[in-house]
Amino acid sequence: MNNPYEKWVNFFSEAIKAEVPEIGKSEKIAYFGIGGSGIPGEALKLLNLPVHYEVFRGYKVRVDEKTTVFAVSYSGNTTETLVALKEAERLGVRKIAIITGGGKILELAKSKGYPVLLLPNGLQTRYVFPFIFTFLVKLLNVTLGKIYNEVELLEGVKESLSKVDGLSSQLASEIKGKIPVFYASELLPIAERFKQEVNENAKYPAFFSQLPEANHNEIELYSEAYPFKFQPIVIPSDAVDEKTAELIGAVIVRPFYSSPLKLISSMFLLAGFTSVRLADLLGVKPEQLRLIPKIREMTYKVLESELK
Repeated sequence: MNNPYEKWVNFFSEAIKAEVPEIGKSEKIAYFGIGGSGIPGEALKLLNLPVHYEVFRGYKVRVDEKTTVFAVSYSGNTTETLVALKEAERLGVRKIAIITGGGKILELAKSKGYPVLLLPNGLQTRYVFPFIFTFLVKLLNVTLGKIYNEVELLEGVKESLSKVDGLSSQLASEIKGKIPVFYASELLPIAERFKQEVNENAKYPAFFSQLPEANHNEIELYSEAYPFKFQPIVIPSDAVDEKTAELIGAVIVRPFYSSPLKLISSMFLLAGFTSVRLADLLGVKPEQLRLIPKIREMTYKVLESELK
């Protein structure tokens, strides 16, 4: 099976070379994006940004004239993000940086003079994470000062590739025939990415949940027998996570690195590899989407009036 994630070393290498426009300093940053264009914004939280930071994965936003907006839409036609941008403008936002592959958002950016970072065309959104996330880190560096070394993103995938190759096959085999539930505390965006990748590439049920919150409710499902089997998978970052995994008999997936940038790129790579290996075991095509295009059309029809 063709594995698009094998291209990530090249993708990160290309993205690192990109020139990023100056957008000025900011005391507040808001991220607009959804789906494969939304999860990079959640991953930014793992960098412990030194400014107020919020992610809006929909069309209702809370921003003001002091906010800098990073808006991401691979297609450039994501209705929710277009509506969010229109609302941000109404609320007085003037600093907006766009990451897109084209579409209506690119047209908007050109008409308003917003700085744009262009993504390569012809791919699925989830495959271009290296470009989106590298561009975001570069934007942070021009907004906050050079505090992140984006080369670590490339190092994370290059150095972990052989480990990812072996571990992803093991994880796919563990998941097949069961319903995976990915758990994490501090590393929750990693758990969510695993869930998304399994859903979208393998067309397979998967869920994610936050620790320690799940220890006060959800954990009870592992005390009962069901006609279907859940497979808990814990991505630990502390002793409570480790003990939880032990109690519920979870598979433990430990990050390869402590450096946030290397951790993010390598774990997102592992999620991608695992999902396409699972798709291979199930005999499904990762790139084929049936319902997501339909829901996009439906969303546009429902929210079309908001864009006028």
